[in-house]
Amino acid sequence: MGNLPPWVIGVLAGLASSTLYAAASGGATPAIVLLYLSPLPIFIAGLGWGTLMALIAGGTGLVLTSLFNGISSGVVYLAVEVAAPLWLMRLALTSRAVGGRGASAAARAARAREAHHRAVAAGEIDGPPDDLPEPEVTWYPPGLLVVWTTAIAASLLLISILSMTVTENGLRGAIMQMINTGIVDTGELGRVLDARGFDISPRAFLAGIASFVPAMAASLWLIMTLANMMVAQLILVRLGRAARPTPSIAELRYPKLFLAIFPASLLFAFLPGEAGFAGASLAAVLFIPYFLLGLATIHAISRRWQARSAALTGFYTALVLLSPLVAVLVGCLGLADAWMGLRERYAPDLEAA
Repeated sequence: MGNLPPWVIGVLAGLASSTLYAAASGGATPAIVLLYLSPLPIFIAGLGWGTLMALIAGGTGLVLTSLFNGISSGVVYLAVEVAAPLWLMRLALTSRAVGGRGASAAARAARAREAHHRAVAAGEIDGPPDDLPEPEVTWYPPGLLVVWTTAIAASLLLISILSMTVTENGLRGAIMQMINTGIVDTGELGRVLDARGFDISPRAFLAGIASFVPAMAASLWLIMTLANMMVAQLILVRLGRAARPTPSIAELRYPKLFLAIFPASLLFAFLPGEAGFAGASLAAVLFIPYFLLGLATIHAISRRWQARSAALTGFYTALVLLSPLVAVLVGCLGLADAWMGLRERYAPDLEAA
């Protein structure tokens, strides 16, 4: 990729993203995972070659999706796969000079080094480009990136719920109707439930599933968006193209105001009707940042352990094998760290990168 013009990289990234999106639109269940991977090429273009390349990638993907799948599909692609990554990358590439003012200090320093290099090559000044010192900068905090991603996921969830309040039974009713493609009327679902010993009617079973689907979809979008950013950064580090240093998970911290939103959503979950449904769904999404905070706490506290690698390997193995239970426990650990400062107590020597 080093010999390609940057705009070509943006176009290729847009082509890859739109191809993944088109493959996921086929409707096959295994291909749905491609829908969540389609922003990855855009993240790679942006975090490696700058926001302009991400814009070119997103624009290319939008044009191709609209041409081959229709304008409506292109609008959905723009809203779900392009808009959020562009904003998150713009934030991720923001930096400030230590002791100075103004954003994008690293970008300005990079342009200054390029100008210095051209001047040396033209013989206008003496000295190698390395004579220009690297600036000391602070980058946009990873915790705020998580906050923004969570806010976008929660907003999409609330918009979906509110937009369906005028219909019968709201969003849950629409999901039930979508899932029930005759399996209740034909009695197939009832026979399956009876065979497994579940004392519940098919419609009640579908209603329970419909209550969890919106929160699960928003949570999965949140997790996959953060995972795409992380994977893109790791790929770019291996290629030597990362525009910013990789943050440590132990640095994760959230503003206090953001932490207060989760208990507020739990209170709304006890309300009747759509308000309670919205509160419970929102609480499920807002629990994800606490899960990540729990991981940060484990990584920070375990720095003093002698067998740290083995302990972390065992922990992540348990997380994979016993995913729901361990994830809830890790989220509770994150809650404790947020309000009790566990990392400050048990990892006081933790240094932010």
